[in-house]
Amino acid sequence: MIEKQMLELLDKLEEINFEEFDIDDFLDQRDSDPFDSEWVRVYQAIEELKKDKAVDDTREIAKKAYITVYEKSEDDELAGYISDDFGLIADSKLLGYSDEWLDKLISCYKNAKIPCGRL
Repeated sequence: MIEKQMLELLDKLEEINFEEFDIDDFLDQRDSDPFDSEWVRVYQAIEELKKDKAVDDTREIAKKAYITVYEKSEDDELAGYISDDFGLIADSKLLGYSDEWLDKLISCYKNAKIPCGRL
């Protein structure tokens, strides 16, 4: 079930035209608040949950996201950020973790939009 959801989300990356947006501006917005602090907050909460549980490895999903974005954008930093998002999303699904900000992040990808800035 989770794998199917993640594959559907990965397919949305194919719909994004990476030539239409400013990668540097995107990266700046990702590295600034509120996005950065919210991302770190959710990441830390998920990592804390993972300490107590045996969780399936989600690196393959993150790797697929990285490859898709890199092939379309030829920007390794952009691919890395999006890959990290997919790892975070996959981990949250496996752990049953829910969060309002994370739901907004996922919604961006469902709508074939790259999340940054205020969600």
